[in-house]
Amino acid sequence: MFSKKSFAGFITAILFVALAVSPAMAAKNFKNLAFMGGYVERHPTPVRCWMPWIEQAKKDTNGELTFNYFSDGTLYPIKEAFNAVSDGRTDFGTVRASLFPGSMNLMGVMDLPGLAPNAIIGALVGQEVVEQFPEVREEFPKNTVPYFCWASAAYNLHTIKQIKNLDDLKGKKIIVWDATTLEVIKLLGGNPIRLESPDTYLALSKAMADGVYCPIAPIRSFKITEACKFHMVVNLGTGSFNMFANKTLWDSMPQNLRQWLIDNGGKKMSLAVGKSLEDGQKDDIAWMEKQGHTLTYPDDAERARWIAKLAPFKEQWIKDCVSRGIKEESARKVLKFVEERVQFHIQEMRKGAYGDYKV
Repeated sequence: MFSKKSFAGFITAILFVALAVSPAMAAKNFKNLAFMGGYVERHPTPVRCWMPWIEQAKKDTNGELTFNYFSDGTLYPIKEAFNAVSDGRTDFGTVRASLFPGSMNLMGVMDLPGLAPNAIIGALVGQEVVEQFPEVREEFPKNTVPYFCWASAAYNLHTIKQIKNLDDLKGKKIIVWDATTLEVIKLLGGNPIRLESPDTYLALSKAMADGVYCPIAPIRSFKITEACKFHMVVNLGTGSFNMFANKTLWDSMPQNLRQWLIDNGGKKMSLAVGKSLEDGQKDDIAWMEKQGHTLTYPDDAERARWIAKLAPFKEQWIKDCVSRGIKEESARKVLKFVEERVQFHIQEMRKGAYGDYKV
């Protein structure tokens, strides 16, 4: 049996350990804050964007504001991200709307196939959606401050034999990695095969499939480039991500640190992350071209044929929103805004507003 004195000491020790392992509570003042970015440290976005940002924060604030970077699964399982950004298990953390159906419904518009054609446009429009619509922000995790939004690299088709247009895809066996891309390939006229990403190369090397539908970024690491020498760069949509700050932490910050975060977050960070992903893709494409790969870029008319096939995703998204208690008018308003802003940023990109990027 514990005495009252020893029991009190035991409880004190437990509380001390709990505080020691909680990133938000462990931060001394505002040093060593946990930044849960998701990507492994060698990924282009941490290398080109977030690590320099972390160094700049330390420099500009004379060491008052510092961060430790964490990739997915190191602080908590990805499936707990929605709650983890609220309860202080991380100070800044990533939530992907598509992983939490029924929670961030309106933000899910940015995951619709056929909308954003690359990471820069997806990031910018996603951030604009957050800033424009209070109803979008109302679905975000409690006790958080939305810090910035970004988007994945776009999805493309990588095949053993060349596909020059939509008609060439008909009946082809195409590997996909999730339920959404499975439906994409169905609508486009292909025959989808659901596999895990690490199993893709083996299936392709044994001629069990004609190609795979995924972003360019992972195909080299999964050895897909050894089997697929042809790439239809049709850019059929991106996936969205949101970075949140814990509000309790945010509100406790002195104004100078909070202002630094404001000045260096939001749309500025969205654009920077988008560029890091597009620059990484440029490097991958340059490498593939040196290896003798063939990349096909459809013109606007041909790409429009592919996009038109994906229209059912939009109506299904509207229905899903309504079934979850969202007014149809609100969902359609968000979708219309996204469509208009995507077209705006496409034109801006073609003018060179964001640098030397194709769209």
